[in-house]
Amino acid sequence: MRILKPLVLIASIFLFNRLYSQDSLSYFLKEGNKVYKEANYDMARMMFEKAALQDPNNFEAKLGLANSLHKKEMFKEAIQLYDEAEEIDNTNVDVFFGKGAAKVFIEDYKGAIKDLNKAIDLDANNPKLYYYKGYCEAELGRYKTAIEVYSKAIELKPDYADAYYNRGAAKAELKSYEEGMKDFEEAVKKDSTLENGLINIALSKLGMEKYEEAIEDFSKVIELRDENLARAYFYRGEALYELKEKEKACTDWTKASNLDYELATQNINDFCNSTLNNQKRDIKIVF
Repeated sequence: MRILKPLVLIASIFLFNRLYSQDSLSYFLKEGNKVYKEANYDMARMMFEKAALQDPNNFEAKLGLANSLHKKEMFKEAIQLYDEAEEIDNTNVDVFFGKGAAKVFIEDYKGAIKDLNKAIDLDANNPKLYYYKGYCEAELGRYKTAIEVYSKAIELKPDYADAYYNRGAAKAELKSYEEGMKDFEEAVKKDSTLENGLINIALSKLGMEKYEEAIEDFSKVIELRDENLARAYFYRGEALYELKEKEKACTDWTKASNLDYELATQNINDFCNSTLNNQKRDIKIVF
């Protein structure tokens, strides 16, 4: 009987450690998810790291840790962990979306598109996936493709204000100002808090050479006194100059220059300090 006691004790200790390990893993995962939802990403990272130590092949721990690092803007580290999570389970849409989104932030747009396409293969009805893919296409200068992808996002989510906004920007890049303006107007209608919605409507009118209407809209933006103040002064000056209101244009450019808007300073030097009136030049509109 004595020789059995050590064996029983060892078995008991092994069983206890195994149960403790399982309980710890479950606890760390539960707490990690809890604090992640509370936006406490430092604590979430710690919990998921502890979970991964308990079980290095636990998918939930890897994905949770990757997402936590993503939220902490540690994108390269997050991508590595998404790769590790993918090795465990390559059928989870969150892995490919998270990895694709992280690549957007390090400007690896082609890599992001590859991951987003894999995510779309797994969940073809998720408008967010098309929105991110559209952004990547636009950043690569493929505006027609971007418009098609944003349109898919809007088809799946008709109230997707950000998708309307970005589709409008892509159309504007192709100088389809009227069509772009319609999208900007729809975006603002669906979300009046969009930061650049109003000024982009004004810029569209400027591109359409509707100078009086553009001036009216730029004036509304100026009244807001927000982060678009310098741009609004600058582009209102552009519209005024096109209407041969050189003095008023130079006044607006001076205000924009005083707000450190470099293009305004250049215009003052090129046009306001010149004896020539309304020299011919192209307006470069940046949405």
